[in-house]
Amino acid sequence: MTDEGEGTNTVSRHPGWPGVVGRTASLTASALLAAGAVGLTWLGVRAPANQSADVAAMDVPMPADDVVYACHGAPGNTLGAVDVGRTTATTTLSSLDGDSTLTYGGKTLTEPVTTLAEASDGLLSVARADRAPTGAVGVTTTLSTDGDLRGLTAAPCTPPTAISWIVGGSTQLGSSAELRLTNPGTTSVTAAIRLYGSVGELLAPSGGRVVVPPGKTMGFLLEAAGTDSRLALSVEATGGTLVPALVTEALDGETAAGTEVTTAGAAPSTDLTVPGVVLTDAAEQGEKASDAAEGAPVSSDAPVVRVVNPGDEPATVAVSMVGPDGTQPLPGAGSLVVDPGAVFDVSLGGVPAGAYGVHVGSDAPVTAGVRLVRSAGEYPERSGALLHDVAWSQATASDAGEAGSIALPRGGEMSSDLVLTNSGRSPAAVSLTSADGTWSRDVEVPAGTTVTPEVPDEIAALMIAGSGSQEVAAAAVVTTRVTGSAAGTLIAVVPAVADSTALSETRLLLR
Repeated sequence: MTDEGEGTNTVSRHPGWPGVVGRTASLTASALLAAGAVGLTWLGVRAPANQSADVAAMDVPMPADDVVYACHGAPGNTLGAVDVGRTTATTTLSSLDGDSTLTYGGKTLTEPVTTLAEASDGLLSVARADRAPTGAVGVTTTLSTDGDLRGLTAAPCTPPTAISWIVGGSTQLGSSAELRLTNPGTTSVTAAIRLYGSVGELLAPSGGRVVVPPGKTMGFLLEAAGTDSRLALSVEATGGTLVPALVTEALDGETAAGTEVTTAGAAPSTDLTVPGVVLTDAAEQGEKASDAAEGAPVSSDAPVVRVVNPGDEPATVAVSMVGPDGTQPLPGAGSLVVDPGAVFDVSLGGVPAGAYGVHVGSDAPVTAGVRLVRSAGEYPERSGALLHDVAWSQATASDAGEAGSIALPRGGEMSSDLVLTNSGRSPAAVSLTSADGTWSRDVEVPAGTTVTPEVPDEIAALMIAGSGSQEVAAAAVVTTRVTGSAAGTLIAVVPAVADSTALSETRLLLR
């Protein structure tokens, strides 16, 4: 919009001028305007043209913000167990940078490694005064040596994401699955939950849409979706980011059937690897021995590969075992068809004991996880059921990243074995460094193999680095032996967490 009179040429004649003089003046003015127009045209032809250089895109790093992780609490007896048993819990937090400041539960931590005798949900914040990228490693373990919730859990502190996938759990009779969503931000976040079961997509609690207030953790029982022995789910956040965890508890009649806290894995892809698949003898992992007497006690769980197809078309899937001696197809799993929206379990029965990674290839995007089992004796007497504990390892993508960190829970009778799987066609070189920088080792992982490098017992956290072109997946398998009336081995799996440098720094492409 222009102001009144703008753009209008107004000619004022003096009242005493004769008309001829006015006309003469007008003609003179016209001639001058015409000459001016010619002059402008001449100048325009001979003036150099505007010069503009090509401007390339620039990759400019933004200042790094604080890195925030969510640490996950213990199972909360959503099963309604009568005999909870004796439980111990610890949260161990390690700084990856001596110049950084760690804050947990609103309190500043003064030690580079801090162990807390608790397992409650909490936010771990990491910052440096100079705003340089930094990070930390955290893990929460809970150990119940007896009772209905007998089991071992080990969940890493994990960063928030916009989209998350978790494979595992069950809502069959005697099982509980609680989805916990943590919002580390300062505004409310809406979560869209999609739940998948044995024969297709299920109706998630609250219609699949829930609002998580800022700074809060909310739990949702998946039993509301009905009874199903095979579950997988996705969470998509709007208005912010969330940290999900799936907390599972199970009873086989009166017999404890394990607990687990599972964090997110890879999004659907046609090329996935599940690391940390450590198998043992059939009698120790819930498989019924071939020579067992009729009516002998059995475990209600055994090791399986679980695959979910979230697409609208069937997916043809091939499963291979990546072991210390190379890669072999899993017998009977070379061409499995998984229906749209369905979750499918593939038995690992009969695979020789050892450390493996599971490679999942597909003609359509799928995601996957592996259930590990450690079984013990019959309990109670004449129940016909074996005590056992379960652990879930989640898939990672082939391009999962160049670096990460991993916690190795120690203390008491717990032992942690680092498992590295190279599902690619080229050898890989991986660098391991302790969180405090006092120990390091370079590990060669041949193409298509799994290795278990030795790490000193006193090291509780590692940084893992390698080339971005490598297809190496890492996980720590944690076990402990318990004694007494519920004696046996308990198990958990801790995944690697993405490098905090990528989490704390955003890059802008300027054109």
